[in-house]
Amino acid sequence: MKTVFSCLSVGSLFYIVCVGAVLTESVPIPENVTVKSLDMGLVLEWDPPQNTTNQLFNYTAELKTWRDIEPVCVRSSSLSCDFTNNFSTFGLYKLRVRTELHGETSDWVETGEFAVDKITEISAPHVELSSRKGQTEVDITDPPMRRSNLRHVFTQVSYLIRFWKKGEAKKEELIREQNRVMLPNVEPLVNYCVEVAVLYSYNKKTSQFSNMTCLTNSPSSEVEPWFIAVVLLVSFLVVLVSIVLIFLAMWYGYKVCRMFFPDPNLPENLKQFLSQQSQPPILSAMQESTQLKEHFHELRIFQTEPDSSQDKQQIEGSGIQTEKDESCTGADVTQRSEEKSESASTTSEEQHLLAA
Repeated sequence: MKTVFSCLSVGSLFYIVCVGAVLTESVPIPENVTVKSLDMGLVLEWDPPQNTTNQLFNYTAELKTWRDIEPVCVRSSSLSCDFTNNFSTFGLYKLRVRTELHGETSDWVETGEFAVDKITEISAPHVELSSRKGQTEVDITDPPMRRSNLRHVFTQVSYLIRFWKKGEAKKEELIREQNRVMLPNVEPLVNYCVEVAVLYSYNKKTSQFSNMTCLTNSPSSEVEPWFIAVVLLVSFLVVLVSIVLIFLAMWYGYKVCRMFFPDPNLPENLKQFLSQQSQPPILSAMQESTQLKEHFHELRIFQTEPDSSQDKQQIEGSGIQTEKDESCTGADVTQRSEEKSESASTTSEEQHLLAA
């Protein structure tokens, strides 16, 4: 009895193991499971099991951390699963996926542990060209990140700039940290092409290169030496001609003034006479005048004793004569006073003129 029971137990166990193996092999695992990350996005991709073209499988994908497992895509028919919204910028993760068919599942296919910021790829930046005064400027815009910002995730970001003359194979390279860069040693009126890639991470990984952008450089703002020499020569000639014209204008103006306002050469005596005539008459008279002479008449008085009537008559006659002489003498005195007053007025006028 015990032997029969043992045989039945062994047979049952063998059956269960065989059936389990058959069921497991009946749901194959996904093929070519790959983790892809672009601009801090995170996507898990896979291919359907081989030799199962006529069957429709569902898939379940999960995010696995050191402490828990988070299902993200459950029983999905898609061959990819987007985990972008389910992880933080910095951290270590694992992804896994399995196949499901009619309620049965395959084994998990699990990726290795990774950090998204270490495996992510960066897309090409946006590039614009502008030219002014013989210089070409490259304006670079960082590609947008699906999570966070490029410079928040990567502290060391720079740009690899390639530029060349259109139609030539030789390319020059620059590495700059600024997002606005002037191309060095460019020639005016030459068509240049530019492409830019982002250098990021500590090991200076390179992003995708931007599309080729071309622009014809503007004319140079620098003045050629021959042009400077021509300008100086023309300026010298203009100044010289201006000086000559100004001298001629002043000379002919002087001639015209002499024509309308001549300067006659007069004799010296005539000049002296005119200068004397120009003085006031009173001042000339004062300068030429001498001391005035006083004019007077003698007065003689004779006195005789009267003897007779004849003498009386003579005395009367002499009295009359005396009165006449006195009147004459009074007239002379009046004349002298008038002359003195005139002399005094003349003297006062001279003093007044001299004081002036």
